[in-house]
Amino acid sequence: MADIEQAQAEFSALFGVRWTQVEERAMPVVTPEGTREVRLRFAYSQGGEPRIELLEPVTGTAWETPQHSFGPGAAHHVGVWAPDFAATSERLVEAGFERVLTFDDGSGRASRFAYHRLPSGGIVELIDVTRKAELEAWFEGAAYPAAGTST
Repeated sequence: MADIEQAQAEFSALFGVRWTQVEERAMPVVTPEGTREVRLRFAYSQGGEPRIELLEPVTGTAWETPQHSFGPGAAHHVGVWAPDFAATSERLVEAGFERVLTFDDGSGRASRFAYHRLPSGGIVELIDVTRKAELEAWFEGAAYPAAGTST
């Protein structure tokens, strides 16, 4: 979303959605082009499933504005909790589902979250299930879990 606050207002007016605070974080990530630090602005819906994540585009990453025929505010990806996160991400890579972005913890492996592009063009985000409790607490009003972490 190019304007998170506008999108929040629209969803709230239409569907009564409540939101977390908008977070702004610098974060090291790994993309197919290498490691870089990005600046993120994002917010999540509150009040249960399904979760809506609003994220401002980051040029040169998987978080770029979608270029689909249905417009730049379109759904970007689907996120799923992954119980065996690192192994699941590696299996997807081995099966030909390119990992287009992950958090850079210095290990060279997928960490915390990983975005994979499907042959159909869709993107799936794996989120390490060990982070579920802290993230869900944040979704419902607790302080953001830890500096440098994200989606």
